[in-house]
Order: sequence, then structure tokens, then C-alpha cells
Amino acid sequence: MSSRTLVKDIQAYYRDFLVRDPANLSKMYSDKVVFRDPLHRIEGLPALKSYFSGMSRGLTQCRFRFEEASITRDSACLPWYMHYAHQSLKGGRPLRLRGCSFVRFSDKVFYHEDFYDMGAMVYEQVPLLGSLVRKIKLRMGQG
Repeated sequence: MSSRTLVKDIQAYYRDFLVRDPANLSKMYSDKVVFRDPLHRIEGLPALKSYFSGMSRGLTQCRFRFEEASITRDSACLPWYMHYAHQSLKGGRPLRLRGCSFVRFSDKVFYHEDFYDMGAMVYEQVPLLGSLVRKIKLRMGQG
């Protein structure tokens, strides 16, 4: 599979995350895949399938809109916006998060790392904690 085809398959899979079957991950990810995000390090395809299955609990919406990817022979950088809604965040209202995925591959992805602001995704969406995080960001010149 070419690198462009693999990237297109990855983007298609995540386009509407809640309707995708984690069993289909084996078409794109190697059995020994390492997946990282700000909270987790997952090793192996069975663990990744389990993680994705559990991740969808509480989500009522989770779609990714990808921007132009930067693709090389054996890696890609995939900038995205995640549009999501979770029962426990902001009363279930739709939210948006900017992030980027870095993937390395040969015939399949063997390394996938997601980069995003965990505060913007979760902490800022919790009433009391959110106002505290926003105040801290303002003081640090990030708000």
C-alpha cells in the first residue's frame, strides 16, 4: 500500500470515529503498533482496539476534519480538528479541539502519536476547573 493510500485510509477511518469498527484497525495498523497521546501509551493492536472501544463511551459525537497532510515515504503529519460531544463535558454540547497526529509506517502504521492540548479538551470544559485553567493561561500569556 502506498503512503498516500495509507494516509487516506487513516483519515477516512477517523472522519466519523463513532461509526467505525475497531476491528478494522488491522487493515492500517501493525500488530505491534505503539500509540501515544497526552494520557496514554498503548502497545499492540489488541490493546489499541480495546482502547478505542472504551474511548467512545460517553461520546455522542466524534468527527475529525483533516487539513493538508505532510507525507514522506515512511511517515506523515496529519493536522486535524476534532469535533466532539461528551455527556460529561459542557452539558453534552458540541466542542472543537485542534491537534495533530504523527504516524510512522512501512506497509502499516507501527507508531501513532497524537498531539493536542489536554486542558482545552477536558479540563477547560469542567465548570470550576475550566475557569481556573483559563485564568492560569491568561497569566502565562497563552489565553
